[in-house]
Amino acid sequence: MANLFFFFNNAGLPGGLLFTNLLSPFLYIWLIYKKKQPVLWPLLVFLLPFDLIHIVLGIEWKSFVVSNILFISTYIFAYSFLYFIQNHENIGQIFKRILVANFAFTLFACFVYFTPYKETLWYMNKFTESVEGFYRLSLLTFEASYYSFLFAPIAIYYVLKVFLGMNNKSSIGLLFLACFPLLLSLSFGVLGALFMSFFILYLIHFQKIFYKKGFFSWLVLGLFLFVIITIVLVLFFPNNPLFIRLNNIYYGIDTSTRGRTIESFGIAWKVAGERSIWFGSGLGQVKVLAYDVVKKYYQYWGNLDVVRIPNSIAETLAIFGIFGLIIRFVLIFYLFFKTNVLNNYYRTVLFFFVFIYQFTGSYITSHVEYVIWILVFSSAFEQFDIVKKTYSILDTKAF
Repeated sequence: MANLFFFFNNAGLPGGLLFTNLLSPFLYIWLIYKKKQPVLWPLLVFLLPFDLIHIVLGIEWKSFVVSNILFISTYIFAYSFLYFIQNHENIGQIFKRILVANFAFTLFACFVYFTPYKETLWYMNKFTESVEGFYRLSLLTFEASYYSFLFAPIAIYYVLKVFLGMNNKSSIGLLFLACFPLLLSLSFGVLGALFMSFFILYLIHFQKIFYKKGFFSWLVLGLFLFVIITIVLVLFFPNNPLFIRLNNIYYGIDTSTRGRTIESFGIAWKVAGERSIWFGSGLGQVKVLAYDVVKKYYQYWGNLDVVRIPNSIAETLAIFGIFGLIIRFVLIFYLFFKTNVLNNYYRTVLFFFVFIYQFTGSYITSHVEYVIWILVFSSAFEQFDIVKKTYSILDTKAF
């Protein structure tokens, strides 16, 4: 199941459909057999009141029913993964298999890149203004940013193992296996969230971290590589796509960044307002209402494909309104304190990563996002627990 989820979940399926959606009836039967009790009631307690309100406010029935089925199947998958995490003793072995297999697929994708079939494993789109037809690694997923988001928990796991001195193999080699695929996918949202989450972790432990030899070793190496790569790009490739996009982001003309942040919240607010800003427009109604919203408020005169909101926080606002957002954040922070996230290095980084990223990407039925939240609030990574004494995360002697 892990290999299916990571490598083949969308392979050959239309739109946003996943094999884990199609398997949800079987997963539900499996859960009932294992737990010997109903598993849908927590979702129904939340969903039914909103559904009834949305029906009263007015809905497009076909999209509403299909989206409810999709939402329920997503919940069943997430509940199944939670049960799996609670009863599996060594998640690290699964991460190891995925890390190695992913690198093998990445090398194969590098070979395929030079063939006519490269769009099978590489995502091609408009990278930014004035940069067309840019290819980024996506393997068999929807797009490059989805692949980066999917791989991020594994990359974080192994980067932390290196920083903590917990690996017995080559640190440089392990970092390469963890970071090379992310660099090839070049998702600014994922990379930015990763950088900020590690930075926040360092701030939490700032009192000791700057005195650790291990920290300075990785810091000097990282800065050296950054300076060398920057010099090479400036001298020999000044008009490279990376610099162009960074410049466009700085001046606010990068359409992807705007679409995933400011414009997503603007459209979400107006879509919710078409029905109820407090309760939202309902499941499946965004693609029905957003088309008219974009034309009405943004004076768009051309032909539009289906308008989506590529931001799970904004999509929550559009679908469930302000009350839905309140419930979402109350649940997140309740579980944050309930499960003592800050007492575990891995879960701390993962929490800040997904918390930041939800403002810039993902979507409300993303199986990847729910998997990450479950990892954040699980107890499956005890090797990263903080020993109750004063030392920094890079004090490897404490382990």
